Formats: sequence, structure tokens, C-alpha cells
Amino acid sequence: MNLYKNLKLEPIRKEPNLWVSRLIIYERITPAPVIIREIKLNKGLNIIWAAEPEDEDASAEINGHSAGKTTFCRFLRYVLGEKTYGTKSNTELIRKSLPHAYVAAEIFVMQKKCAVIRPIGNGRNSYTLPDATIEELLNNKIYAAYQDDYPHKVGLDALLDDFETASVVRTGEPIEWGHILSWCTRDQEARFQNIYDWRSPRSESESPVFRSPKTSPLFVMRAVLGLFLQDELKGEENLAELLKKQRILEKEFDELKREPQFRVNLYDRELRRRIKNILPDEPNIETAPFRSDTLDPGLDRLAVMAREKIESKIADMEEEQRNIQELVETIGGEIAEKEHMQNKLETMFKLETAVKTELDPKINHRNIFRALYEEHGHGMCFLGDVLFYECMHIRERQGVISFTQHQDARAMQKAEAERIKCQEKIDNSKALLTREIKTLRIQRDAERKRRDGIQTEIRKHHESARDLTYALRELNNWSEQPNVQNAYPQIDNCKKQLDKTTKDVAALIKRLSKLLTEHDANRKLLASIFSGTVKSVLQSGTYDGRVDFNNRELAFMITHGAAMTGEAVETLSVLLADISCLIFTTVSEKSHFPGFLLHDSPREADLGGRIYRSFIRLIASLQESFGGSDNCPFQYVLTTTTDPPKELQTEEFIKMPLDAAVTTGLLLRRNLALAEGYEHPIFL
Repeated sequence: MNLYKNLKLEPIRKEPNLWVSRLIIYERITPAPVIIREIKLNKGLNIIWAAEPEDEDASAEINGHSAGKTTFCRFLRYVLGEKTYGTKSNTELIRKSLPHAYVAAEIFVMQKKCAVIRPIGNGRNSYTLPDATIEELLNNKIYAAYQDDYPHKVGLDALLDDFETASVVRTGEPIEWGHILSWCTRDQEARFQNIYDWRSPRSESESPVFRSPKTSPLFVMRAVLGLFLQDELKGEENLAELLKKQRILEKEFDELKREPQFRVNLYDRELRRRIKNILPDEPNIETAPFRSDTLDPGLDRLAVMAREKIESKIADMEEEQRNIQELVETIGGEIAEKEHMQNKLETMFKLETAVKTELDPKINHRNIFRALYEEHGHGMCFLGDVLFYECMHIRERQGVISFTQHQDARAMQKAEAERIKCQEKIDNSKALLTREIKTLRIQRDAERKRRDGIQTEIRKHHESARDLTYALRELNNWSEQPNVQNAYPQIDNCKKQLDKTTKDVAALIKRLSKLLTEHDANRKLLASIFSGTVKSVLQSGTYDGRVDFNNRELAFMITHGAAMTGEAVETLSVLLADISCLIFTTVSEKSHFPGFLLHDSPREADLGGRIYRSFIRLIASLQESFGGSDNCPFQYVLTTTTDPPKELQTEEFIKMPLDAAVTTGLLLRRNLALAEGYEHPIFL
């Protein structure tokens, strides 16, 4: 069946925007490269086949499974920009067994060739080289690439340049190459359950995830396929803003509705707690009503009693504080008086010292004369021309000196004794005053501290009275508001805004749904392609396919009268949806799907053998529509354990046969687990 001819499809592309021509697994790249596997791939259909023999014997070897199909897919995803190439356990096995191993590829991106090489052993760096072969890259490893910039170095980011939007409008998440790669290379672990589950946590792929696991992938699929128009995207952006506003208003409205009773409960608890702290012996505080018509006081009267008690305490403490302040001032006066007496004593001591200073010059004058006589007593007096000791004047002066010498000594002794006595008296008085001043200062500091403590308590009581009054007032206000018309304008305003926003959301959704019918040419084209693929695989004539955009999402359904259900149908609908997108890209200028698709063992997701082979024939017929692989504008890679149709079991389609029964048939040509001493083998 020639689908292009039957649907009158006119291809506009000559080759895919992304495809891989070679994949090589190296045991090492230095000093001389050692190749484990080299897989050459073509555009069009490429089958990796690990044959599973039809054997009923329970002890028969599992030849197809564990041969390395999924590892091959992970290597392919790895060279296309995924951060890992296996689960942690598998990567650890590979690194231990092949510590120097690399995987290399020749990739075509937007018709530009790029050679890449990435470590699968213990190496750290990846390398890229534009417009080169793998061998040329091995001889020229100058362009290192790292996890974050690898897609950019290979040019994969450029595949997103022409998207109508760069982000998921509803969530604001940027659309990344990792998202597109996840769609193009679905996890086998995801079991092809639906079109929007691309990665399973079990694969440990570290691929980017969405905050909204369904709507965001479907939005990205529509964006990649160009199924948005500018007016629709603008509407989606407006809708995202309205939905965000609606969520905020709904939350605010719910909180505001709870606010009155919440406030009543809050201030009721607060008022009871404060009254109990002030009136601990008052009974029934916990059960008393806000107002009471009986002799028992309600909370309002208890609050007044509590405030009166606080005010009485404050008055008593303020009186005590004034008395303490007067005492502090009295002590300060006593300290000042004693400090004044200390200053007077200092002045008296200075006067005594001055008297002694006045006596000193006369005594010093006589002492000088005595010294001269002692020095020159045996010399000649030039006035009388006689010896000094024979001179009458000298003798007279000597007598006076002898007398005054005794007189000066007695005067000095008496003056010194009086001065010492006076100094002792002054020192004793000063010491006494110092001790008294110190005692008074200690007393004053203690009183000041007591005064400040009372001031702190007064401030706390004022705060307690203020808080008590505030709680009483607020409880009264919030309790009375339900009986007042328009008591909560904030709630009313919020409700009006919410109602308006809800209406705006509904109106915009309706308008966007209308846009789907006004701009549906591409959607009709995709739907016709999906219908054609379903009829090509399920050829009984009673099956069809339908593409829906309900709620502005994307859904592919196989119908048989009404819509069909079941695991096999779900799997087939996912496979044919991907193939339909692949075909759609070849005929639509709006689509930006890379033209590359990898399916890992879809038959294992409960797809029947006859339908499975019919599906593979469909892909081969698509390739044949272009006259062979060289002219095919897409690349489809399929791994399988199921025998392909007999006519497709040729080198043109079978790119790598694998066999888990023999070591050489394994992808890495070795049993990694046995090398590590595992009890059960793990084949790769």
C-alpha cells in the first residue's frame, strides 16, 4: 500500500533534520582504536534484530532478550544528547568491564554532518568535530563537549529555533531538546502505554521532566508539529494568565471565607488566655460566654476587671517608682556633699605644703653661708688682710650661724612634725569619705536598678492592658460583623473578581475551541494520515483512526465502530501516532519534528505478531515510496526479538543481528556480569 499515493500526500522534504549514519562502540581509542561493534544505519527503516527462536522447552536459552537491544538504544540516545546511557547498575558493569570504552557516531543535523565520541568507560570528556568522520575526530580531539553544552556543540539545539513558542504556555517551562529527544526515543520501560509517557523513572535517564506530566507533553507535541497558530498561541498565553489568576483568587476566596470565624476563634482564645494570666483565681474563664445575661460575668466584664487590676498595679508601681527616684536623688545629694568635703581637704593639704615652702628660702640662705665658711675658713679675708677665722666680722657671723643653725633645725623639725600630723589627719578624713561615697554609690546603683526593673514591669503591664483591650475590641468587631450588611467587603470584592475571571476563562476556552475549527487544515491532514496508517496495518476494512483535540490537547484513537480499548490497541495507537507524526513532517512546512524515530521492542508491549509484521511492512512501504533509503526523508530505528517479515530480512533493513546464546552475538561481545562474579549472567 502506497500511503502517500492513496492520501495524495506531496513530500516537501528530501531528508530528515536529524539522522545517524554510523555508530561505533570502541573498547579503547588509544593508543590504537579497538572496535567492538560498528553499526551502519541508513535513512528509512533500520532493524536491530535479536532473534528469539520458537522453543517450548523451559530450559532453552533466552536468545533474543538481554542481547543488548536496549543498550544499543541507550547508546543512540546518549550520542543524541541524553545524559546517561543506562541504569546505574548497567553503567557500573560497563565501566568496570570496559574502563576505556567509548561510543562514537556520525550525526546529520539540519543537513550538516558532525562526528561525536562519548565515554562509556571511565573517561570524562566528550568530543565533537563538524563536517568530519569518526576517524577524523579520533585524530583531532580538540573540541571537548560537556553535559550542559553537548547538544549545542552538535547543533541539536538548532532544531528548536523555528518553534512558534519556546515554552509550555500554561506552566512557563522552557521547551528543551531533551523533551524532543524523549518523544523521538521512547523508553521501552514506558511500555508504549500512551502518547505522552516518554520516559519511565525505571530507566534512570535523567531526561527533563514536566510539572504537568500529561498536558505539558501534549502541548510540546502540538508545538513540534506546528499545530498552533499565532492567534491560538496568544490565546493560550492569555488563558494561562487567566487560569493563574483564577487559582490565586480561588485560594484567596477560600481563605477569606474562613477569615471571620477564624478571627472570632483567634481573638476568643487570645482574650481568655490573657484574662486567665491576670485573674488566675477567677473560675469559668474557659467556659464563660462573650456576654452574659446572668450574674456570672462574661468575657467582656472579665476583661474590664482584668484591665482594672492591671491599672491598679501600674498605679502602685508608679508610686513606688517615684519614691525610689526620690531616694536616688537624696543619695546623689549626699554623694555630692562628701565629694565637696574631699575637695576642701585637698585644698588644706596644699596650704600646709605652701607654708613649708616659704620657710625653705631663709634656711637655704643660711645653709649657703655655712658652706662657704667651711670651704674658705682657712683662707685670707681680703678686707682685713687676716685669716678668715681671725676676722672679727666672720667671728660674729659664725656665732650667729651657730645659733641659727640650731634654731633652723628645731623649726624644721617642728614644721615637719606638724605637716606630717596634718597630712595624716587629712588622709584619714579622705579615706573615710571615699568609703562613704563608695557605699552610697552602691546603694544608689541598687536603687536605680530596682527603679528600672519597676519601669520594665510597668511597660509590660501597659502592653498587657493594650493587648487585652485589642483582643476584646477585635472579638467584639468580628462577632458582630455577620449581623451587619456588607460586613466583609473584601470577601465580596474577591467573589466578584473570581466570578468574572471564571467567566473570562470559559469564554476564552470557547473561543480557542472555535479556533480549532477555523484553522484545522493541518489537523485534518494529520488525522487523515493517522487514519491511513491504521487502515494500512488493520486491513479488514472495519478499523479506522481518529485524532481529537478535545480540551485543546492531542489524542490518537483506533476505532472499530466505537473506540477500541486494550493493551494491544493502546500500543498500536502509540506506534502509529508516532509514525503519523513522522509522515506528517515530510509533507507539512509547519512541522518541526526531527524526522528521526526510535522504537525499542514495541512487540513486547503486548502487540500481536501478525499486526506487528503488518506495522513493519507499513514502514518499509513508506521507504519504498521514495525509491529507497537514500531518498527517504525520515529515519526509523526498530529493535525487536520478533522475526521481521521474510521479505525484509535483508541487509537493506537488518542493520545488526544479535544473539544472546553466544558471546559474539551480544552487543558488547561479552558477558559483563560473569566478569564481575555475579551468580546470574547479564548479557550486553
